[in-house]
Order: sequence, then structure tokens, then C-alpha cells
Amino acid sequence: MNKILSPKLPAALEVVDFTTLEDNEAYQVELKNQEIYLEYRQLFSGCRLQNINFELEVTADLEFTDCIFEKCDFSNLVFSKFGFYRCIFKDCKLLGTEFTNAFLQDVQFQDCLLNYVNFSSARLKNVLFADNMMKESLFIASQFKHVRFEGNDLELTNFWETSLSGIDFSSNTFERLDVSPELAKNIKVNLSQAAFFAALHGIEIV
Repeated sequence: MNKILSPKLPAALEVVDFTTLEDNEAYQVELKNQEIYLEYRQLFSGCRLQNINFELEVTADLEFTDCIFEKCDFSNLVFSKFGFYRCIFKDCKLLGTEFTNAFLQDVQFQDCLLNYVNFSSARLKNVLFADNMMKESLFIASQFKHVRFEGNDLELTNFWETSLSGIDFSSNTFERLDVSPELAKNIKVNLSQAAFFAALHGIEIV
């Protein structure tokens, strides 16, 4: 099993007001209970963000490295083409958030609300989804490398045109997924899920 690298943060971080930062970079600081307006290029490195809301202009271009997000609400935001490296999302709300064409490496989503989130055409490498609500989320034509799903509700999640080779679905719950049958091979499922995947290949379990 490929190890997911954790964010590298100092033991203690200074709590700051985002509006006091300069040079379009937030470096090794803690941001708490703020609404942050972003219009242009902005880097976040070695940061802890708690209870943060973003307001993004279409011109915003963000990159996050070694960041921890806790209890943030990013619902309906567009993170398309943004980069996330060694990041953890804990107990965050990302309803309908757009990660289309984004790049995520060594990223973990834990206990988050991810219903309707859109990772279509995104590239995910060393990414863990653990104990999230992910109903009707989209992974259409996504690129997976060492992606793990553990203990999630994946009902009606759409993996169309995405290779699922090597994915272990056995600890997740769903009655139906949307998948490309020819790309739903070399996967691991539990007994209750086996009938669904067998039917994709014209196999009837009696």
C-alpha cells in the first residue's frame, strides 16, 4: 500500500488575519474564523485553516501545500485547475465543490460532506477518502493513481470513463454506481456489492 505523505507544519503556528499578509503567500500561519476574498494568484504553504470560508473570483489561481483544513465550508466553490499537495481536509463541507482538472497529490479527505462534489478530469495521486458522505459525486474521466476509498457512502457516485483497476470498494456503502464496465476490472468488493458488478459483465448470481 502506497504511503500518503502528511502535511509538514511547525508545532506552533501564529494566528493571523489574512488581510495582513503580503506577497500573495500565506506561509506557516493559522487562519481561523474568517471569510477570505481571493481574486488573483495566492499560495498557501504550511498553514492550518479552521472554519474558513472562501469567496473566489473567476481569476483566482490557488495552490495549497502542506495545509490542514478543519471545519471549513467550501460548498459550491470552483477549485478547477488548482493544486493540492500534502493536504488534509477534516470535517469540512464541500457540497457541489468543483475540483475539475485539479491536481491532488498526497491528499486526505476525512469525515467530510462531499455530496455532489465534482472531480471530473482531475488527477489524483496518493489520495484517501475516508468516512465521507459522497452521494452523487462525480469522477468522470478522472485519473487515479493509488487512490483509496474507505468507509464512504458512495451511492450513485459516477466513475464513468475512469479506470477503477486496483480500487477496493469493500468497506464503502452503495446500491448503485455509474461506471464504465470495461474499466471496472481488477477491483475488490464485498458480497453485497458483488451482484452489482457481476451484472455489469452480464453475470447473474442465483
